Amino acid sequence: MRIIFGALLLIWSTALMAQPNTLKDVGEVSFANSGSLAAQAEFLRGIAQLHNFEYEDSAEHFREAQRLDPGFAMAYWGEAMTKNHGIWHEQDLAAAREVLSRLGTTPAARQGRAPTAREKQYLGCIEILYGEGSKNERDQNYVAAMARLHQEYPEDVDAAAFYALAILSSAEQGRDFATYMRAAAVLEEVFPQHPRHPGVVHYLIHSYDDPIHAPLGLRPARIYAQIAPEAAHAQHMTSHIFLALGMWDDVVKANETAMAVVNRHRELSGKPPGF
Repeated sequence: MRIIFGALLLIWSTALMAQPNTLKDVGEVSFANSGSLAAQAEFLRGIAQLHNFEYEDSAEHFREAQRLDPGFAMAYWGEAMTKNHGIWHEQDLAAAREVLSRLGTTPAARQGRAPTAREKQYLGCIEILYGEGSKNERDQNYVAAMARLHQEYPEDVDAAAFYALAILSSAEQGRDFATYMRAAAVLEEVFPQHPRHPGVVHYLIHSYDDPIHAPLGLRPARIYAQIAPEAAHAQHMTSHIFLALGMWDDVVKANETAMAVVNRHRELSGKPPGF
């Protein structure tokens, strides 16, 4: 009986780890994890909104996943990730460390809460991002750590997306083509298989966000507008490409749509319109 129970538990765990999810209003994500079934919807929406730079909303979903499954290590990782806004060179180091401390008081303790080698590696990367050293040193070391994670798990589209974002975020002195094309190269490899992944299309737009490369960003911009209608930043982000290409009507429409999303969410929260 014990052997049969163990086999059933293994089957259940494997199925949970591979469970996909389609979020029709914020993008399509499928992030294998060891969290409980009850926490999956909240966790996956948190992942999608993290890629959409909807950081406050993302953090709320990760906290709800923690409430539903207090031992879910990746839910704490996700909330901590919302404290780093790499493209904008903003980071709330104290808040991120506070989130991680709720998972465990030391890096070793936190590693012990992750049941798989892949999840341990994700946690190891974030320990570097919020570890010791200057922000520039941590950012550069984080890029290297994410490169190793991407190399170790080449089929993990989120590893590719977060690696590309780390590359983009490492350009502390401003935009430079070499760095941004490195990120684009990572993303272009996974784009054909994951054309509706919010991180892939979003970070491709950032990679091509200049007048020279903007034509390459038009396709992901069109896709992003369709797959994430309830992510205000996604709707606005498309206008970066339209602006670079002189597509003025599309610029106006994208930003009007983005503001409508913002105001709809403010209304649902009992807040007045933004303007």
